[in-house]
Amino acid sequence: MEVARAKLELIKPEEVNMEEYEVMLTPAMQGILMAIDRTRSVCDRCGPEAAFFKAFTMEYARLLRFAQEDTPPETDHRLQHVIVYLIQNHAPKSILERTLLEQFAHRSLGFDQRCKSIMEVARAKLELIKPEEVNMEEYEIWHQDYRNFQETTFYLLTGLELFQKRSYAETLMYLIYAHQYNKELLLKGSYRGHSEELIAHYRRQCLLVRDSHYRRQCLLVRDSHYRRQCLLVRDSHYRRQCLLVRDSHYRRQCLLVRDSHYRRQCLLVRDSHYRRQLQEKLTDFLPKLLDCSTEIRSFRDPPKLPSYCTLELCERFSRVVCSLSRSPADGR
Repeated sequence: MEVARAKLELIKPEEVNMEEYEVMLTPAMQGILMAIDRTRSVCDRCGPEAAFFKAFTMEYARLLRFAQEDTPPETDHRLQHVIVYLIQNHAPKSILERTLLEQFAHRSLGFDQRCKSIMEVARAKLELIKPEEVNMEEYEIWHQDYRNFQETTFYLLTGLELFQKRSYAETLMYLIYAHQYNKELLLKGSYRGHSEELIAHYRRQCLLVRDSHYRRQCLLVRDSHYRRQCLLVRDSHYRRQCLLVRDSHYRRQCLLVRDSHYRRQCLLVRDSHYRRQLQEKLTDFLPKLLDCSTEIRSFRDPPKLPSYCTLELCERFSRVVCSLSRSPADGR
């Protein structure tokens, strides 16, 4: 990897545009450059085609080893290499080979004569692939699934970064969407998404912190009527958070917990008239909330994600997970 980075340092800024340069810095392209560099003697002796086959075989073997490793979240190879994601989720071999072939054929390799000659061989191989050999519709579905995995990771990453900044309201919003999208990914396979335990832990922490904050504020209010209003505002906010959850089973569990908490509060209310009114409202309103026969969508659109590159996503996710005080041992 150091050799690949050293080669990049020799590139003059005017030789490649910034977009291509950023692609070359990604872990995937660093691996391609390293494989090409290791086949230098083969290229000199037998030509670029032999060097291409050697480099292709070496890089595929390296990524296969990565896919077989059990790594913690901060070194998740799936974020660094789409091939690892495809291998772990049992993508067809034709999809794997075409994906790696396209990496060897990427235009960013044109900065160096040896790399360029291997890139041209890879492009020629791509043109020889017949339509019946690779189902392009299936190919696009696999790569869209990977983009969904990256997007889910960015929601999770943003939520964890906001959690560190103690912006719990914003954190909760990002983690709710991270949970939803991650659950959809995991329905297709256990290696499609992230650890449910990791997301659930920080979502619970946000709810506990916010609930504790509201409760402290309410207890500081001497006026009993105003204190009751504060509690109702807090519980109304909790209900809205529950309704943001599209998973009907999980939403039902959230609301049942809230119902239990409500009823304990009712028992603490000394005003029998107010307690009776509150119980009547709960009896009428909660069954409607718990009826999940019609799916409830979010009151708002998901937060918009800024543009990002693979390298930035990998580095930020690794940094934030390493800095957290708790993360499950299983990264998937």
